[in-house]
Amino acid sequence: MINNILIIDDEVIICNAIKSHYILKGYYVEGCSSYQEFQDNVTLEKFDLILLDLNLKDIKGLELLKIIREIHPDIKIIVVSSYLDHINISKARELGAFKCISKNSQLFQVLDQVFEAI
Repeated sequence: MINNILIIDDEVIICNAIKSHYILKGYYVEGCSSYQEFQDNVTLEKFDLILLDLNLKDIKGLELLKIIREIHPDIKIIVVSSYLDHINISKARELGAFKCISKNSQLFQVLDQVFEAI
């Protein structure tokens, strides 16, 4: 069951919108907008799920996915990005992403369905 969500996205408006949406649904949610902020402030053990953007300002999302997998191999990671193509999806899946979802107007509906299925 998913209770605690970490959002890693450098688009602050998107991060805050996702955060607000899931806080209202009763989830505990934290967000960070860079790898540096992630390193400085995040304890992975308290999260059940990470929503990870592919294009962060200070690190590629796929690189961060690999780092997170090495630290915490069992945490569920959903890649959420505007830049999904077959290559990125394949690489994300190879690195252990649970799912890859495109940022679009249907984002919350898709994420809600994923959360229900987990």
